[in-house]
Amino acid sequence: MEKSKIRQINNEIVKFYKFDICEIKKLSKKSYLIKDQDNIEYFVKKTFSYTSQKFIALKDFGINNIIYPINNIKNQLVSNLGFDNFYVTPFKKTSTLINDIQVLNMYKELKELHNVTNVRKQLSQEKLRPKFEEITRQLDYKFSLIEEFVRSVETKNLTIFSMPILSNYRYILDAKKELVRLQKLLIVQIKDKISVDYSIVHNNPKLDHLINFHNSRYLTSIDNSKLGLSSLDMAKLYIETEELNIDFKTYIVDYYYNYEKSFYYDYFRFLILYIYIKRLKINNLDYVSAENFISTANSIKKYFEIFLDKQEKISNEENSQYQ
Repeated sequence: MEKSKIRQINNEIVKFYKFDICEIKKLSKKSYLIKDQDNIEYFVKKTFSYTSQKFIALKDFGINNIIYPINNIKNQLVSNLGFDNFYVTPFKKTSTLINDIQVLNMYKELKELHNVTNVRKQLSQEKLRPKFEEITRQLDYKFSLIEEFVRSVETKNLTIFSMPILSNYRYILDAKKELVRLQKLLIVQIKDKISVDYSIVHNNPKLDHLINFHNSRYLTSIDNSKLGLSSLDMAKLYIETEELNIDFKTYIVDYYYNYEKSFYYDYFRFLILYIYIKRLKINNLDYVSAENFISTANSIKKYFEIFLDKQEKISNEENSQYQ
């Protein structure tokens, strides 16, 4: 089946780009490396039909830290195979850097993307309220599941699996209280209809989505990019690299804290905890659940060490509703 698909991709590339392909190699589920008769390498990736609109928008903004697709014979950036859409770019082999430097480079390139595509908009309560209501439902449901799980653990004899769950549960509760507090801060600002800077966000800032090539840097995998708040990229970048010994206080926190409005920083912190809780998976009282619980608790502890200002206190309000 895979060989058949590779042959079909090969045929379609020849048809759309007139390459004389000598070699094709699968890199991932969605990407391939091809080489033509002149030994020139190209990167091929399966994508969405609307990805071309994103590339066009980035080009219109003058973004130059993106590797743009090659136009096909129909002058299109994205080609349709019938069963898939794909684009082709020049292949740029990345230089290997230590993760600490790669994080800093990713941070700089994301800031460049955000700054150049900056569009000021007024926060709309009508548009944002349904989103927060959906987040509220998700969090309430998840915290209910966690509470039921912990109660079931409490009824059993202590084991090497139950002890870390019970001892770390307080950090999950701290996250719950902090989410309540932050959402209240966000809602107040939304009701005030403040104006904030929207921009194109990458939305998937993994370290291997930044290529270092001949003293230049390029963001890749922009297929999931969208118009949003830079807080989303920075929250995902932090979570992606939280295990590294990086001074996030300097690179991220101070950047948002110096804004005239706290909305970006508040939303950044809210997103981190939201993602932690959302990805916490608990099924049985076993090694996997215990490890997941410990990992999430450690991440939350580190969050409070870095991102909670000394003058800020976690609300003691016992409220399971995020409204």
